[in-house]
Amino acid sequence: MKNKSLILTALLLTLPNISHAAPILPASVSGTGTYNNNANLIIDGIVPAEGTGWTNAANVWWNGTTPVFTIDLGMTYNVDDVLVSVDNNDSYSIQWSTNSSVWNSLFSISAGNGEIGWGMDTMSTDNANGEYIAALDFASVQAQYIRIFATGGDNSYSIGELQVSGRQVTAVPEPGPLALLGLGLLGLGLTRRRKD
Repeated sequence: MKNKSLILTALLLTLPNISHAAPILPASVSGTGTYNNNANLIIDGIVPAEGTGWTNAANVWWNGTTPVFTIDLGMTYNVDDVLVSVDNNDSYSIQWSTNSSVWNSLFSISAGNGEIGWGMDTMSTDNANGEYIAALDFASVQAQYIRIFATGGDNSYSIGELQVSGRQVTAVPEPGPLALLGLGLLGLGLTRRRKD
């Protein structure tokens, strides 16, 4: 009975330490090209209501496909999910980088991905989110920089928010809490077997 209590206590103490994706607070955002409103609106944590006009004061908006917005996460993270609010009838590319020089595609939004007919549309790659779009989902990547830019549509574009979720990358990989628990249980089992 004593061993069962010890094992149960160890399991309960270990479970809260399992790593889960959490919102990442970006260090900064910068924009190139000509656009309206402050680029910081993209990372202010406020998602415009769906159907909000694309030129709303809560959005960064522009004409043409020249502007590019780069978000610096401040350090390298395992990026697991993204929530983004963009003008509904346009296409956008979201890319990731570890050094802001070499970029890789994270996912692309096409005009048909959202579910609303006009204005700002919110989309998520988190399957637990009500705005989840399976076509946008991606495998986790290690990145410090995320960028977004328009690739096509009606030539009038807008971003209301881009939120990133993930886990900080540790310099030295730590053994998983459940792996340590397993080794401990194995040790207890071997010790008990030797006594028998």
